[in-house]
Amino acid sequence: MALAKKHRLNLRLYRQRVEESCKKLHSPFFTYLVASQIDHLPNSRFAILISKKLARKAVDRNKIKRKISQSIQNTLPNLPQHHDIILIPKKTILGKTITQISKDFNHVQNI
Repeated sequence: MALAKKHRLNLRLYRQRVEESCKKLHSPFFTYLVASQIDHLPNSRFAILISKKLARKAVDRNKIKRKISQSIQNTLPNLPQHHDIILIPKKTILGKTITQISKDFNHVQNI
């Protein structure tokens, strides 16, 4: 299930701003690029960047994206508000379940 539109970050519009003013966090499954929102929306927005190095086939990349968005949706009340977050998965995420991925979001909760 996809994230609601209010929780999606448009990378074409905001990627450069987030990368310039971000705070980088690392966890076993992700590299997080976290930036405060300029427009102060009531909720955080997320984007998922998956390279072809991680999963060669588009089908596999889409499966990983669906797992990540489902885990974001499950832990949304615990995640920080008023931030733009870009998630870059690492190779260790391959073969993990949604609950294992959800536990990894503890690294970003204390921002």
